[in-house]
This record gives sequence, C-alpha cells and structure tokens, in this order.
Amino acid sequence: MLAGIVMVITAVASPLMVQDTTTHQDSSGHKDSLPPMVTTPPPPPAPTLEQIRYMAGLRTVTRGVTQLRDGLNRVARTQQARDSIRKRSSARRLGGLCGTARTFIISGRPKMQATAYADSLRLLAKQLTLRLDSLNSALPVCEKSAGSDPATVTTTLTGRLKNYDDALLAFRSALGKPDSTKAVSQQ
Repeated sequence: MLAGIVMVITAVASPLMVQDTTTHQDSSGHKDSLPPMVTTPPPPPAPTLEQIRYMAGLRTVTRGVTQLRDGLNRVARTQQARDSIRKRSSARRLGGLCGTARTFIISGRPKMQATAYADSLRLLAKQLTLRLDSLNSALPVCEKSAGSDPATVTTTLTGRLKNYDDALLAFRSALGKPDSTKAVSQQ
C-alpha cells in the first residue's frame, strides 16, 4: 500500500519536475542569451540611534519654525490692510508665536548633535544647527518688541529664516530625502 502511494506521488510530481527545454530568444533575435542584468543600488544603511535622535530633534524644531512662519505670514497679510487694530493684533500674536517657537526649538535643539553623521553630512548638520541657533537668538527680541516694531522684527526673522531654510534644504538633499518639512516660501 505504501509503495502504491509513493508511485502515485512520483507519477504526479514527475511532470512538474520536467525542465523547460525551450530556448530563450531576446529582442535582438539571438537564441540562448540571458536577459540583461538589472542592478539595484544597495539599500542605504539603517540610521544609527544618534541619527534617529537628530531627526527627532529636527521634527520638534520644525514645529517651532512652522509657528514662526505662521506669525510672519499674519503680520505680512495685515500690514497691507488699513485696519490698525488688526495690524497691532497680528504683531502681538507674532510676539507670542515667537515665544512658542522658541520653546519648541529649545526642546528639540539638544537632540541635534552633528556628530551623529560623518564627513560632509556632518558639516551640513553642523551648519544647520548653527543657523538654527542664530534664528533662536533673535526670538527673545521678537517676543519683546514684535508688538511695537513688527517691521524690523519681521525683516530680521525673515532673513534668518531664509538662511535656516537654505541649510535645511542642503542637509535634506545630502540625506537623499525630499524636503517634507519645509513649508512653502513665505515671501
């Protein structure tokens, strides 16, 4: 009985094990040529813990920068209006948003250690943190004087924000990722 089952399995499996004897013909008409090899680039190495921490800090900082952009946009929109109450209100709100942005930046910045990366990427990460520090140093002045002198504050912050955006773009380009955190230009 066991021999009968083995013979049935062998008889059923043998047609499946038959090798394909047809020849391959490529687009040039030559027989027995192999299809062209497609090489895929090796996947990028997995990020280290320091790199993951750097990116988490960058996400937190980006939330603050977004707050700052919102405040600058509000001031820019209301400065064109004739309503002085709206102008004053948006300038005060900019001061408050500068405080909020500073909080996010202060909490995310310590995680952003440029030593997490090597070679040229380390230089770009360092440049990004320097530009971020420059932006952060202007925020206390923004908090205090945005309500009284919004034009000077917005000019200063817009310039520093542009420098930060340029450094962020260079860093993201070097990483090989699209820049998903940068908002549409506010100018």
